[in-house]
Amino acid sequence: MVVDASDMLSVIKSFPDQCKRALGMAKGIIVSDEITSIVVIGMGGSGISGDLLKMYMATSKIPVFTVRDYSVPAFVDKYTLVIAISYSGNTEETLSAFADAKEKGAALVAITSGGKLAGKCQKVIRVPDGLQPRAALGYLFFSMLGLLYNSSIIEVFNDDINEMLNLLSDAKALEEKGEEIAKRLYGTIPVVYSSAAFAPIAFRWQTQLNENAKYAAFHSTFSEMNHNEINSFMHMEKGKFSSIILKDSHDHRAVKKRMSICKEVMEKKTEVIEFDILGSSLLARMMYAVHLADYVSYHLALRERIDPTPVEVIEWLKRQLAD
Repeated sequence: MVVDASDMLSVIKSFPDQCKRALGMAKGIIVSDEITSIVVIGMGGSGISGDLLKMYMATSKIPVFTVRDYSVPAFVDKYTLVIAISYSGNTEETLSAFADAKEKGAALVAITSGGKLAGKCQKVIRVPDGLQPRAALGYLFFSMLGLLYNSSIIEVFNDDINEMLNLLSDAKALEEKGEEIAKRLYGTIPVVYSSAAFAPIAFRWQTQLNENAKYAAFHSTFSEMNHNEINSFMHMEKGKFSSIILKDSHDHRAVKKRMSICKEVMEKKTEVIEFDILGSSLLARMMYAVHLADYVSYHLALRERIDPTPVEVIEWLKRQLAD
């Protein structure tokens, strides 16, 4: 029986090439230097790009907001850059929010492989089609970085790109680590923990486990979980859950201390998997952690004898909504 019928593994291994190619996909597209805020519209595998941009621009004076809904915030105006990301170009919520942003006079850019969105926006960054949205993250995120770099809104340093590509190029090490983590997660409900700064990464881990492995999975952050969720470990059924702790070298020292202390509590009831995110630059650390989740979720799917590519329930839901 062929489990990976759609060859998701090859798509995963193409991620570094996606990242490299996508930076040039926004060539010739720029936006005004009068932009005072950025809103990224998107759902699912497209929407995660906005979360990652917000993380990447955390120290910027231009705030980034993400929208996973049918409308944009009331503050959106001509000084707001609205980036609508829909891999298919037909995402219902994104099309609705795009129309709302257009009515409010926002500066608009679409990132898509085609569909209705491509026909509604004057400035379109087209990415290759034929993939699952979650598997096109390299194209979606880095074409957005290319746009913002072209427009002098952000800096993207060659050294950071090179470090990132160097880390991602070691596919053998990444896959071996992913397979090892998947083996430890097998048969449990994973909860992914990170600092608040790395919450988008923890969320990406959750959604990759949801979509590729078809696993119930959740995510949470330090130190918020210390004020509520930690209490649940006292009465948790032993062995039912697993705890994944994503440790970043730049985490606040108080967060590092909390992680260490809470590990002792977690170990009494769950399998605790902790590891240090590799990389020096923020971009390298972000993409290393993102890509590792691809391999973990892939190998967990194989252990369950599940094809990682199809998302049948999501497709069923779309058909029901279309009726």
